[in-house]
Amino acid sequence: MNWDAGTWDTGFWDQPSDYFHPQTKPKPKQQTMKRQDYYPSRIGDQVNWLDNLAAKLPTYGPTLGVIAGDVTAAVNDAKYARYVLGTWLTAVRNFSPSTTDAVDDVLTGTGTSVMVLPTFAAPALPAGVTATLPGTLTRLFALIAKMKLNAAYTEAIGTDLGIVGSEDDPSTHPVPKFSMEMLQGGACQCVRLKFYKYLHMGVYIESRRGVGPWEFLAIDTESPYDDDRPLLVAGTPEVREYRMRFWDKGTPNGDWTPVQKVTVSP
Repeated sequence: MNWDAGTWDTGFWDQPSDYFHPQTKPKPKQQTMKRQDYYPSRIGDQVNWLDNLAAKLPTYGPTLGVIAGDVTAAVNDAKYARYVLGTWLTAVRNFSPSTTDAVDDVLTGTGTSVMVLPTFAAPALPAGVTATLPGTLTRLFALIAKMKLNAAYTEAIGTDLGIVGSEDDPSTHPVPKFSMEMLQGGACQCVRLKFYKYLHMGVYIESRRGVGPWEFLAIDTESPYDDDRPLLVAGTPEVREYRMRFWDKGTPNGDWTPVQKVTVSP
């Protein structure tokens, strides 16, 4: 393998990463994180993705409202994760066969000299990179989500940063996607709307009750939205209908979703 030259051997580097899947016996207090659609599944591709992000965050971060200190911290997170997945993990894999040989020698080997077990020496960190607190990807994913909400964010920027996933591509989603869940409120049931805005800034929500007109309900940039309005007639169930469209930079846009309806009871 020649990592610094940007070439990768087949085999280990072509394997999918298992860091985003539940383990049979998870470590205490360790949560499984959902891999974002734009984050590659193969370890070798993940290293390249982190390389690209670290190189381009200093350019796009300030444009997308990220302060200098946070850009510096995020770049270090990306470079440290790159080191762990690349240099360090490669060294661990290369060291592993020697441990197997040592175990075999201890248990079934022969000879007249006392065993000296092999010890692993971690490769040095790259210049300018420091070890970080746990959760490098958690922090990077959170920063990316924040940057995508900035008014200056464009699909071109997202593509160059490598943070546009196929499932997030706005061109494949002409309308938002949402579902409804009933919750029991203080005076009546509430309707929880869980929505997917993809790469848009938010959703524009309208509602209609009974035979009344469509009314503006809310603009929301983070799912879910809870409709906890009281019943029009106290104690009397009512049918509520909902529809959404995308909302970006102060303007609703795109087509309306199909209408969904639910009966709200006392």
